[in-house]
Amino acid sequence: APTENGPAPAFSAALMLGERFTRIFGNPVAQPQIMGLDLEVSLTNERRAARLETARTAVTEARPGDEIQVEAVLRPYRGERIVRRLAIKVPTSANRGPLRILVSDGDTLDRMRRVNDASALRLDLGSTIALLNKQHANNQLYVSMLEPHPQAIIEDKVMPAMPASIMNVMDGMRGTQDMTVTGESSVSEASVPLDYVVSGSQIISVDIK
Repeated sequence: APTENGPAPAFSAALMLGERFTRIFGNPVAQPQIMGLDLEVSLTNERRAARLETARTAVTEARPGDEIQVEAVLRPYRGERIVRRLAIKVPTSANRGPLRILVSDGDTLDRMRRVNDASALRLDLGSTIALLNKQHANNQLYVSMLEPHPQAIIEDKVMPAMPASIMNVMDGMRGTQDMTVTGESSVSEASVPLDYVVSGSQIISVDIK
């Protein structure tokens, strides 16, 4: 879609495709055999972008296993606001205390799970492709539950809510090229598709009883 500010859509698409192709073709472990590339492009004559404006729930407290309704309001580049409602379930294993709900675009989630540069350079071809396939779409709105427990990322594998005993065993890998650790774990996720490129994020806090 056309834009009034920033790079042209064709340039942005070329950058996105080039970045992914480079990560595959430039893999330091194995040289892929690429025989061809099929690319389908759809063009629209209007700007299809929407920014998250507000997000809320009707509850401030919940119990493990409860389903929480989240309402999100997005403002498109032109036109009326868009309202979407999503349901997300509190894991039955959730501990008592604060639980954060992240309402966001796909890029925000991808940044949370992105391995560090040193680790990325050591990934084999299969792990690199697996990571690329796990990237979130930019035309969906996501709702994720975040628990205050460490999350470990090793190669293309995400291990949320790691117990302290396991983290102590794996602590020797922390900060090395083999392991990336984040302070929160995404333990539940829901999404809804939109006919827009979504941007923005907000946090909602819920107390688990």
